[in-house]
Amino acid sequence: MAHGERRHDDGPGAQRGTLRSQPTRPIRPAGPARLARLARLARRALPIPTLRLRGRRAPDPLWVTGLGVGLAAVVALGWIGRSVQPYWPNFALNTAADLIGAVFIIYVITPIIERAGQGGVREHAELDYSQFLDDAARATSVVRILDTYSHLLAEPHAERFETVVCDALARGVSVRVLLINPTTLAAEQRELELGHADELRPMLERNLETVAGIHRAFDQDGGPRGRGAAADFQVRLYSSGPDVTMYRWDDRALVSFYPVGRLSGRSTQLEVTVDTPLGSFVNDRFQAVWHAAAPYQALTPVTVADDRIERTYLVRFVDLEDGRYVASRRVQRFLRRAVGEVTAGNDGRTFGLEPANSAAQGRLDAAFRKVYGEIPETAYLLLRA
Repeated sequence: MAHGERRHDDGPGAQRGTLRSQPTRPIRPAGPARLARLARLARRALPIPTLRLRGRRAPDPLWVTGLGVGLAAVVALGWIGRSVQPYWPNFALNTAADLIGAVFIIYVITPIIERAGQGGVREHAELDYSQFLDDAARATSVVRILDTYSHLLAEPHAERFETVVCDALARGVSVRVLLINPTTLAAEQRELELGHADELRPMLERNLETVAGIHRAFDQDGGPRGRGAAADFQVRLYSSGPDVTMYRWDDRALVSFYPVGRLSGRSTQLEVTVDTPLGSFVNDRFQAVWHAAAPYQALTPVTVADDRIERTYLVRFVDLEDGRYVASRRVQRFLRRAVGEVTAGNDGRTFGLEPANSAAQGRLDAAFRKVYGEIPETAYLLLRA
């Protein structure tokens, strides 16, 4: 089934059509006792779901037109039947019966059908990025992306993604993106699974170039908050693979598990709501990875080399008046295993590495916590010129 056809098969209209196919019976007055008995039976068979208040929105013009046509038809039919005697008792009896049926359908049948339709899992052959952008453009609360890297942030979708993000922020929508840190073991493992060793890093670089372009556009308006007081656009890089992908808009999401040998976007996607068990699991996984990931702007590439090899890592850092300090367990591990002298390259310059002075520990912790919200579990290293 195509992504855009998800509402065609299980709308409430099919159920109402079944009801109309039953033979009609003449309307007869029902006494209070019979009505109370019917109400009790209805509550047992069809428990009324909890009603949820929804945000106000402009009425659909088609709905308004239909309401006007319906009211006109009621007035016309009432005028045609004015010769029936006694007129008003018959009018009241038939109107009451219609109102009872309408209320029962609106408040009992329709919510049950809607909930059943939303709770179902819809399967898509692959991820339709254009359709997701259409859905994200209509989002009213959140947009979430969790992937190794995303074709949304590369051509031919990058330009429209930027437009969708800017418009969403103006509406107060929270947009958060999680991509893999290309210098981690998780990225190396994913490269082996994909079998495209030269593809992951260039695609991530294109993704981050798109994000940088969005931030440059924000800078002209005073940052993301220039698009609105509630604007929230963040991109983070994770270091431990979540093994799932998620493309979420409001309470719906497309989820997939990492396949071997191909990108998740080209494999089967499951469309779910976030209040289903699968949707809740993936959303909780997103939150856990998000809190452990680092903002992409707060990472700097450091290339460390000894007499044998060199490695490049994206690491967390803070700048003080005496230089730049990095905090990375991978750099510390490289130092322990290094052969010969170790050098570190950063921002086009070459440095040595030395442990931070204990006198600067308090200032380093304060600066680090301000950026990352925590104190690192590893020691600080000074990039010494």
